[in-house]
Amino acid sequence: MNALTWIDTAVCLGNGQSRQGLDLTKMKDYATVIGCNAIYRDFTPDILVALDSAMSHEIYRKANLNDMKTYLGYWTPIPSFIAETMLLEQKGRVDVEFNGCQEAVYHGADGVFTFIQGHGKNPGITYVTGTKEDKVQTIEPLINDFAYATGTRSIYLSCEMGADEVYIIGHDLYSTDDKVNNVYAGTDCYVKEDADYARPDKSEKDDLHHWIKQHKNTFDSYKFTKFYKVNPEDESINVRIKEWEDCENLEYITLKELDEKFKI
Repeated sequence: MNALTWIDTAVCLGNGQSRQGLDLTKMKDYATVIGCNAIYRDFTPDILVALDSAMSHEIYRKANLNDMKTYLGYWTPIPSFIAETMLLEQKGRVDVEFNGCQEAVYHGADGVFTFIQGHGKNPGITYVTGTKEDKVQTIEPLINDFAYATGTRSIYLSCEMGADEVYIIGHDLYSTDDKVNNVYAGTDCYVKEDADYARPDKSEKDDLHHWIKQHKNTFDSYKFTKFYKVNPEDESINVRIKEWEDCENLEYITLKELDEKFKI
């Protein structure tokens, strides 16, 4: 990873339904706003993070990369002629846009890191996108032997950038029902709106359990950073996580308390 921007206060936005209706633009007046994945479709954060292959290629092709600092998963360009040679060996589906570029990022279908992989619907697509000179930086999920997800990795990134205070918003963990809690469910790169959502009473292989452990590792790794888990008043989402009870640098606040704190 290249040199990081130094920040003081970070708002880390997940795409959980609890952030709907919030004035995200106003938050830029008080903090560096770090968003994830498809948030760029509706809002331009200061920093955008995506680890998923399909999402990373969508962002590079469609987002205005000049308006935000962007970190994409395993984003390492290679000469386009090498990518073309590699494609000759591909027997599955491919999604290719060279656009006449001399370099390209190549993400093969084998082991592709996608949102829908964990739901048994890995599309097995090889993505290749031509790249030009820009400020996009590569980012990887592995932190202290944890394979971080995009949301948890974006929060860890804010700590790497030196944030003293980190407000975690829209990283809901839970759902008000048994369906996926994401404002972009049913759109490109995401599971269907009626997909099952991870719950704590399910297998420990579910995403929720991994997210909780990844957050815990971040809280423990940055003990001098103050974290605020911002929850709605809805009790089905506004829950305390027992695995985090010993994290003295973590405080739970409501959306109302966030409004009062930021005066938004």
